[in-house]
Amino acid sequence: MRFATFTFRHSDGGLQSLGRAFARADDVARVAVHSQRLLDDGQAIYLYELVGDAGAVRDILDETEITTSYQVVQGTESVFAYIHFEPTPTVEQLLRAPAEYGLLIDGPVTVRDDGTLEITLVGEEEDIRKAFSSPPDDLTASVKRVGDYHPGAEQLFTNLSERQREVLRTAHELGYYQDPRQVTHQDIASELDCTPSNVGDILRRIENNIIGEIMTAQFGSVSDNAA
Repeated sequence: MRFATFTFRHSDGGLQSLGRAFARADDVARVAVHSQRLLDDGQAIYLYELVGDAGAVRDILDETEITTSYQVVQGTESVFAYIHFEPTPTVEQLLRAPAEYGLLIDGPVTVRDDGTLEITLVGEEEDIRKAFSSPPDDLTASVKRVGDYHPGAEQLFTNLSERQREVLRTAHELGYYQDPRQVTHQDIASELDCTPSNVGDILRRIENNIIGEIMTAQFGSVSDNAA
């Protein structure tokens, strides 16, 4: 499995009027797009992260013609906007590409101050090469870095349930993974109101899950090695 990080830049400083409107605002700055998808009806959705005033973000979305609906939430340090909009042909082509070539987008799409997008795609090397060989005509594209893909902490914890995360977090905070070990299954169970055997079973499943992900990323699957 390989990854490649690409940068895309439009001469207007944004791929569409929505991005350009954010770029012109003095009290709003773009940070990243955490989720993006093309819908069956031709519209698209973005989960945008911005810094600034939530009211200013709402004003921009109200005035932008391509926006069809939105929700804006003020976080502790950022503003998050869930936006339905009419994509330009350029944006539509970018949104179609990962599925068309069997690729995944790793992490958020970073948006630079000048409107440059930084996107990391994960998949087979040949599929990544095909996807990059035909970028939209109105974008300047370049490869920033490439390499073997190894899952980070976010990917390792994706398959853990909420309960497993709670047990793992409690075990770590109490010192279960320190050397020498500071607590027992009983100590963890007392914090979580469950039995020591239950804690042991959950921790074993967690460790098997995470170690399996690491070994697969490093050495491939068992069947791959056997071949």
